[in-house]
Amino acid sequence: MMFYLYKIIKGLVFPPGIFILIFLLNFFIVKNKVLRILNLLSALVLYLISISPTTDLMKEFLKVKIEVNFQKPDVIFVPGAGLSDESISRIVKAYELYKIYNVPIVISGYKVEAKMMKSKLLMFSIPDSMLILDSLARNTFENVRNFIKTSKIKNFKNIIIVSSDYHFKRIDKIFKNSGLNLKYIPSNQIDWTAKTILDIVPSYASFSRNIRYLNEILGYFLIFQ
Repeated sequence: MMFYLYKIIKGLVFPPGIFILIFLLNFFIVKNKVLRILNLLSALVLYLISISPTTDLMKEFLKVKIEVNFQKPDVIFVPGAGLSDESISRIVKAYELYKIYNVPIVISGYKVEAKMMKSKLLMFSIPDSMLILDSLARNTFENVRNFIKTSKIKNFKNIIIVSSDYHFKRIDKIFKNSGLNLKYIPSNQIDWTAKTILDIVPSYASFSRNIRYLNEILGYFLIFQ
């Protein structure tokens, strides 16, 4: 009981919970009707993007189901995620797949990002000849567009794509009509399904995940990021 009480208090005292409380407090204090409505809406929106059930709903939207009809890939494609832990996790997964299939790896990112990813793979003793570097892609759209050009030049047909699980729906939309066979391998697939009462308590971890998911959903509809 004390554990749950501690988690609830922590969720309300630390951001974003404290800001939700401030918006609610302002709702009761201010007299201006418009400001009261704005504070209430702000509290509601911030609360919804700070809880795990919202993550589950967005993750369901971002799911991709693709029928794979090849046994061995021609290449492994790894789009970057900036200078972040996500990029590292994608590189580690690509290395694991390389040990299985022994096929080239295409690394796509922007300048330092792509070079960092390549240097990590070289540290795993993958030959430089097996690494294809695209250091001009500034976003997901350019990652995929540049890779499709490379695939035509290298005659790649069967592709394993390594990225974060929530990233695949946007990638798949950009690949549409490319004529390539795609298999998606998540680098960091995690089950965020709400299981306890604590999942409806706001937390920074849920807020951070939901912001990433919202970015993917916006990118899916705008398609140029």
